[in-house]
Parts: sequence; structure tokens; C-alpha cells
Amino acid sequence: MRDKFKKFGGEVIADVADYVKQYLFQFPDTEVMVGTDSQNKGEITTYCTIIAMYRPGKGGHCIYRKWKTKKVTVRSVRLLSEVWASIEVANLLRDSGITIKYLDIDINPNPKFKSYEVYSSAKGMIEGLGYECRCKTFIPLVTSMADWVVKS
Repeated sequence: MRDKFKKFGGEVIADVADYVKQYLFQFPDTEVMVGTDSQNKGEITTYCTIIAMYRPGKGGHCIYRKWKTKKVTVRSVRLLSEVWASIEVANLLRDSGITIKYLDIDINPNPKFKSYEVYSSAKGMIEGLGYECRCKTFIPLVTSMADWVVKS
């Protein structure tokens, strides 16, 4: 996996699956969600994947990993790279016995928006792997957090 996950205070998490398992042991009513966002700035594309551990009615806890690449100029490639980054993390967690509630994608299902060009592909990849997909119109918590991190 690319970079290590961190808490928002900066603490590096050595083993992300173990960290999430410990959280779930402490708070068994938690839903785990994963999402990735990216942003181009200058000659760099910055990506951020968030793992959100949400306790309905009680709040949540998020951890993240952030990395940079040479600028990805093709929108469809950048958006599908976000999806693959989320799938990579979700698969790692699922292979460790962790149930993933949702994969959130920053793609709009409305054909009026440019991201729609990859909506069917992204949703198909996610659902084909057995995950539930939430898209932009549901204002997903996870991609909103990822958006905030890539911009900071």
C-alpha cells in the first residue's frame, strides 16, 4: 500500500487493519466506510483515501492516507484511480475480516456533470466486488473528508 494511514493529529498507524479491528472491538456498533478524492494543482495530483468509522447517532472517527503523483491530466483516469485506491483499501480491510459498509465515490450519476463519464464503470467495479456504492448526490461523508484533506 502506498503511504501509511495517519490520524488527523499526525500519528502514523503502523497496521491499518489492526487499528480498525481494535476500534471495532471497542465500538462494535461502528460502520466502516472508505472513499478517495483527488485534486490537480500545478504539475501534481494529490490523492487522499479516508477510512471513516461511523457510530450512528454517536459520531465517528476518520483516518487517512495522502500521496502525490505527477499530474493526471485525463479526468476519467484520475477518477477511476480514486475508485481503485478505495477498492485497494476496502479489500485489505475485508481480507482482514472487517465488514465495509460503503465505498463513497466523488462521481456524479447525473449526465449533466463531467464525472458522469465514468459513473457506470466505477459503480460496476465497486458493486461487482460486493461493496455498496454511494455517489456524489448523497453527499458522502468520506469523500467530503477526503476533499478537505487534499485541499489542505
